[in-house]
Amino acid sequence: MRVVIIEDETTAAQNLQRILRSHPMEIEVLRVLKSINKSVEWLRDQESKVDLIFMDIKLSDGLSFEIFEQLAVRKPIIFTTAFDEYAIQAFRVNSIDYLLKPVGLAALTRALEKFRQLQLDKQVVVDYQQVFSQLRFNDRQYKSRFLVKSGAVLQAIEIQDIAYFLADGNLVLLKTFQNKSYPVAHSLHKLEDILDPQLFFRVSRNLIIQAKAIHKLVAFSKGRLKLELSPPVSEPIIVSNQKAIGLKTWLDH
Repeated sequence: MRVVIIEDETTAAQNLQRILRSHPMEIEVLRVLKSINKSVEWLRDQESKVDLIFMDIKLSDGLSFEIFEQLAVRKPIIFTTAFDEYAIQAFRVNSIDYLLKPVGLAALTRALEKFRQLQLDKQVVVDYQQVFSQLRFNDRQYKSRFLVKSGAVLQAIEIQDIAYFLADGNLVLLKTFQNKSYPVAHSLHKLEDILDPQLFFRVSRNLIIQAKAIHKLVAFSKGRLKLELSPPVSEPIIVSNQKAIGLKTWLDH
């Protein structure tokens, strides 16, 4: 069996490879991919060589559902996840298996046996868009406000008043539509988990925006987009062609 691992945590990827090597089934790991961009690039050309994909949900440049927004993945997937019960229920409903980290041999064996049985029953193909739709919207309670501090003054900022979140080095700033900035104690990675994805979209490694903050969206070279926000940011915002696909889908939903 030929597999590919999509996992950005080196320790987790090494652990999974070690467990796969110890399994009595003959398993060849073709590639370990660490990001959405690399996964899309590799799978677009090499997916036909793969029998099974092991995929983490949280990657360095976003959540792995973005892969499915850019590419029609046809090979079966076993997810590795630390998500809570609502996500696990989505996997069960859609006949997808999952492994909770850290992955152990017994859990891997059960997942591979389920995969083998699905192959025999010819039920391997799954609508992954539907799965991630459930992951994003299934009774999830998202942040409705942020408590920020300006000097000695504390203030609650309502979610509808936030234009975007911008990372500047180790600092993440919340920018309001009134052009006021406040530091927040969350990384952009964490913010992706707690913000409603119907309202906010991560357009780059250092920027999460609300749709209402978009002042102008202009077609740029090689399928990219040039983004102008209100309030404006100091540097030009060029959205990659892969992110641009997801952004346009998000704006048009």
